[in-house]
Amino acid sequence: MSVPTSFPGSAGGPGTSAPSSTALVLAWLRERTPEQLVALLRARPDLTLPAPTDLAVLARRMVIPTSIYRALEQITAAERSALTAAAVADERHAGVTVTDLGHWVPDAEPDELAGAAWRLESLGLLLTVDDAIQVPDAVTAALGDFPAGLAPPAGLSDDQVSAALAAVDDRQREVLTLLDRTGPLGYSPPSSPSSRVVDELVTAGLLERLDPATVRLPREVAIALRDGLPLRAWPRPPELPTASAADAARVDSTAAGQALATLGLVKELIELIGGRAIPDLKSGGIGVRELRRLAKDLKTEEHRVAFGLELLHTGRLITQDTDHPERAGALTWQVTGLADDFLDLPDEQAWAELAIGWLALTRDPARAGRPDPNSGSGSKALPALGSELTWIRGPADRRFLLEALASLPPGAGLSHGALGEYLGYLAPQRSAARRSALIDDTLPEATWLGLVAFDAIADAGRVLLTDPEPGRLAAALAAALPPPVNEVMVQADLTVVAPGRLAPALAERLGQVADLESAGMASVYRVTPGSIQRALDSGHSATDLHRLFSEHSRTPVPQALSYLIDDTARRHGVLRVGSAGCYLRSDDPALLAQAVSAAGAAGFTLRLLAPTVAVGPADAVDVLNALAAGGIGVSAEDARGVVTDLRRRPNRAQPALLHRRREPAAPTTEQLTRLVDRLLATSGGDEVPDSPQSVTETVTALREAVAGSYPVWITYAERDGSTVTRHVQPVVVSGGNLVGFDQLRGSMRSFALHRISRVSTSP
Repeated sequence: MSVPTSFPGSAGGPGTSAPSSTALVLAWLRERTPEQLVALLRARPDLTLPAPTDLAVLARRMVIPTSIYRALEQITAAERSALTAAAVADERHAGVTVTDLGHWVPDAEPDELAGAAWRLESLGLLLTVDDAIQVPDAVTAALGDFPAGLAPPAGLSDDQVSAALAAVDDRQREVLTLLDRTGPLGYSPPSSPSSRVVDELVTAGLLERLDPATVRLPREVAIALRDGLPLRAWPRPPELPTASAADAARVDSTAAGQALATLGLVKELIELIGGRAIPDLKSGGIGVRELRRLAKDLKTEEHRVAFGLELLHTGRLITQDTDHPERAGALTWQVTGLADDFLDLPDEQAWAELAIGWLALTRDPARAGRPDPNSGSGSKALPALGSELTWIRGPADRRFLLEALASLPPGAGLSHGALGEYLGYLAPQRSAARRSALIDDTLPEATWLGLVAFDAIADAGRVLLTDPEPGRLAAALAAALPPPVNEVMVQADLTVVAPGRLAPALAERLGQVADLESAGMASVYRVTPGSIQRALDSGHSATDLHRLFSEHSRTPVPQALSYLIDDTARRHGVLRVGSAGCYLRSDDPALLAQAVSAAGAAGFTLRLLAPTVAVGPADAVDVLNALAAGGIGVSAEDARGVVTDLRRRPNRAQPALLHRRREPAAPTTEQLTRLVDRLLATSGGDEVPDSPQSVTETVTALREAVAGSYPVWITYAERDGSTVTRHVQPVVVSGGNLVGFDQLRGSMRSFALHRISRVSTSP
C-alpha cells in the first residue's frame, strides 16, 4: 500500500482563500495597539518592504504565502503544535479559546499553551478577534492539506471506533498505523497485495473509500490510534548543557586563534592570486582544477579555500579583469587595489570586515567542487565563485544557526547530534536536510572564522549578531586575544615557534626570513636557504638576520642556523644580474659558466664577454627568475652596482562596483513607530486614500494580487489621455506590463505599468 502526497478534492493550496483571510486579518489589525503593530512589523520585516500605505495593504501582504512561510520558519515545535490545534479546532471559523486548544494537546501545561498562543499572535499567525481565537485560511493552507495528519471527521462515535479497533488483526493495524504516520490518504488499487486488508478495513468502517483505488483514514480513527493525544505528544525543548566562566574563556581564546588562522589563510590567498593569473571559466568562477591547486599550495581542504575566495570576493578584494600582464585580453581572477589597504589593517579590524561579509554572504562556498545536480550525469563539479553557488537564504540561515548557539549559556556547546535535535525543535518548518547542511557546512565556516569553538559560540559571535559594527567586532576579538609577544623559540631543525600571537612588526620581519608552515595563535615558521636568500634579496644583511634571531629567540640560536645565514650570505651577491638587455657578472668563472648553461636550458641566450661577464637580450627579471628556479642564487643590481629587488610587484586590478546582494537592514524602532503612525492615520476605512501611489507601491500591490489570486481595481490612463477604472484579475507582472483578465471586456489584456496610477481592492 502506498500513500499519495495529494488527492483531487483535498484542501486547496496557499492563497485560495486570500480575500476572506484578508478581511479577518484587517479586523484583527484594527484592534491592535500601536505597540503591538510595531512588534508585529519587527517580527516580520518582510511586511515593511516596501512600506504599506494603510492597514488594508498590510492585511493583504500578511496572507501572501511567501510571507506566511517566512513567519512559520520562526516558530518552535511547541508553537507549531498550538497553531495546528487552533487550525483543527477552528475548522468552522466560529472561534475557539485557549481552553479549547487544551483538549487537542492535553499534555501541554496551561501556561505553555498560553505562551505559545501569545507568540503566534505576535506573528499574526493566530488572531484573537472579539475574544475568540481564529486562524486565517491562508495560514491553515500553509500547514498542509491535512494539519496534524487529520482528515475530516466521518461521523463515527467513540464506541464504534473502539469496537472496530478491538477486532483488527496485526496486518490491519499495520495499515492503519502507516496511514496515521504518513498521512490519511492511501492508494491501494484492486490489484494491490494489500487490497484485501484495505477492503476489510473499509467494511469495518475504519477507512473511507474515496474511489476504487483511494482510501482515507477518518479523523476519529486517527485520534483513537494516538492513545488520547490527538496531536501526539506536546513538544518540549531538549535538555541544554551548562557551562562555567572558565569554559567561556576557553571558547573565546580558542575562537580568537582560529580567527587569526583564517585571516592568515586569506592573506596567503591574496599573495597567491596576486602572483599568478587564475583563469576565469567561460561560465564564470574558478574551476575545480585551480581550486585543488590552491588547496595544495595552502595545504588545506578545498572547502576552506572556496570559503576564503568568497570572503575575498564579497569584500571586493579580488575581481575578474582582462588586464593581466601574463594573460592580456583573457578574463582572469586578480587581486584589487583594495587588498593592499586590507593588508595594512590591524588584524582585529581586518577580521571584523571578513566576519561581517560572511554573515551577509548570499553564496554557499561549501558546494564548490561538489557534483552539479543539473549536469545530468553528475560528473560536472560546481566551480568556486560560480553563479550556481547563489544562496539567497544564506544570511538568514547563518543567523538562525548562530542565534541557536547564542541561546545557550556562554561557553556551552552541543554535539552535532544534539544540535540537530535542538534546531529541529526551534524551527520544525525548516527541512531536515536544510538543518543538516547548517551543521555540516555552515558550522565549520563559523568555526574557521572564529565565531564558534568547541561547538559553542564565542563572545565575538554574539557581538556579530547583536551589534555588527566593525569597531565593536574588532574590540571583541582583541579582548579574547592575549597580548602580542616579541619572542620566538628557534629549534634545532630550523623551525621557529611563536609562543603566542606575534607583534605585527616581528611577524613581518620573520615572514621575510622564514616560511610560514602553520598559522594561528602559535605560528610555526621554517628557515630554509630559499627564505634566507629572499631576506638578503630584500636588502637585509647577514648581520641583520643574526641580530633578529639573537634579540628575539627565547632559546639559544642553533649553530646550524648561524652557519646557514653565513653560508648563504657568502654566496649572495657573487653572481649579479643587471640590464644590458641584461648582463651577468661574477668573480667565479665556473659559477658564471654554470649560470650561462642554465639560462640557455631555460630558453635565454647569453654570451660570455669575458670569463667573468656575460650579456644577453633577455629582460633581467626573466633571467633572474629562470636562474632562481634552477637553484642558482642570483642577486640583482642597479646601474650603480647596488643590490636591489627586481621582483615584479603584484598585479592589482580595479575593484568591482558593489555587486553583492545584501539582506535589507532591519528597520529601527523609530522607523517602525513612524510607519505605524502613518498606517493608523490613513486607515479609517477599507479603501486606499486618493493620494498618488509610487511606482514601487503599484508594482508591489499587483504582485501581491498575483500571488494571492484575487482581483483588483486599477486606475489606467488610455492612449487618448482619458483615465478609466478597470476590474482586473492579475496573471503576471513582467517586462513593464501587467497581463490580466479584464472583467469588463471578458478577455485577457496587457496594461503598461507606467500608465497605472492606482491599485486597490475596491472601486
